Amino acid sequence: MSALDTLDLETLRTALRARPDVITGDPELMAAIRAADSGDSVVDLGQRRQKKLEKDLRKARATSDALIALAKANMAAQAQTHAAVLAILEAEDLAALDHKLAGRVAGALSVDAVRVFLEGHSPLKDADAILGCSPELADGLLGDESERLGLVNGRFADALYGPLGPNMRSEAIARIEIGGHPGVLCLASRDARAFTADQGADLIHFLARALERRIAPWLRS
Repeated sequence: MSALDTLDLETLRTALRARPDVITGDPELMAAIRAADSGDSVVDLGQRRQKKLEKDLRKARATSDALIALAKANMAAQAQTHAAVLAILEAEDLAALDHKLAGRVAGALSVDAVRVFLEGHSPLKDADAILGCSPELADGLLGDESERLGLVNGRFADALYGPLGPNMRSEAIARIEIGGHPGVLCLASRDARAFTADQGADLIHFLARALERRIAPWLRS
């Protein structure tokens, strides 16, 4: 004899009519009732709709989390660029700027190398970051593009980053022109994920324009 056989079913019905929340408030019991009521050959549209809503909710949450993460990453990149530009503005002469680019600016941007190359012109005798280069380097690196972000081009790694070249995995390169001399700004990192082709180039573009304006007066003097 089951427990159900010992119950007074009329008393049970009366109790459930008075307290329907006993059933409606129990998700497992409600699911069992739907399954028993629908049978194998009947589609439970309510349950299917609920599952779809749950799936859509999970997808919406995942999208929201991804957007939040992207926004935080963009804010961090903006803060790094602003710190780098402030360091550039603090340099009192070209030699000081060269020192800041190789040290403080690289640190602010969380990269391993910062280089500024000017075609056909070496503005400093001893420099770590502001260097002269052969003509057409910018075209060789960028072609018709103004900026490029992605994996390091192995053909140019040694020429751009010297002893650091073999260890660099990703780079951001922007075309510049200072005092009539074309050139490039190069940022490089040991982290292959630091710069990727799907990233926006707004911040490297902004940094390049800031450097052009800061260096130009010293080249004319």
